[in-house]
Amino acid sequence: MKTECSIVRDLLPLYVEDMVSAETAQYMREHLQTCTECKAELANLKEGTLLDTVEKNITQTDTEKPFKRMMQRMNRQFHMFAYSLIIFFIFLGFGWTEGENLMYNSIIMPIVGIFGYYVFRWKAIYKVPVLLLLIDLFIFLFQIVEIGFADTLGWTGLYCIFIWIGNIIAFLLHFAFRKEERE
Repeated sequence: MKTECSIVRDLLPLYVEDMVSAETAQYMREHLQTCTECKAELANLKEGTLLDTVEKNITQTDTEKPFKRMMQRMNRQFHMFAYSLIIFFIFLGFGWTEGENLMYNSIIMPIVGIFGYYVFRWKAIYKVPVLLLLIDLFIFLFQIVEIGFADTLGWTGLYCIFIWIGNIIAFLLHFAFRKEERE
């Protein structure tokens, strides 16, 4: 394809809509008289078939797929980060169970519930407490914290309540922001 043809084809939509200067329109008329390929392109453009094909190709292949793949990858990475934070905060909170920092768990465990809601949505109501119980049993079995079995279950139950509070907070925030988007 010649350079002139490339320029003319780029300007054809503007030419059809009569949005080019008089000099450009004259140049395009002269070129269309001599070039059959550009004349056929003009006919397709006037029928509208070419525009539909071009618009479909641009939206499906050039813009949506790479952006969508990038967003999915970022979402997976953020989910893994949030899941890691859940595990870290559970270990941290249960590690502080028998110390001076016990009151921080009233803040840490609702944060675990918020991250759990982000990762699991409503399944966080049972998945995060099960994860908490497994980690707490791991801590008990390997004696990371000197605590008895009954105490481990008692603290796990209390922390589950705090996690459910965090789930409720996350749900309410999610509901409020979704409602705001719709308005």
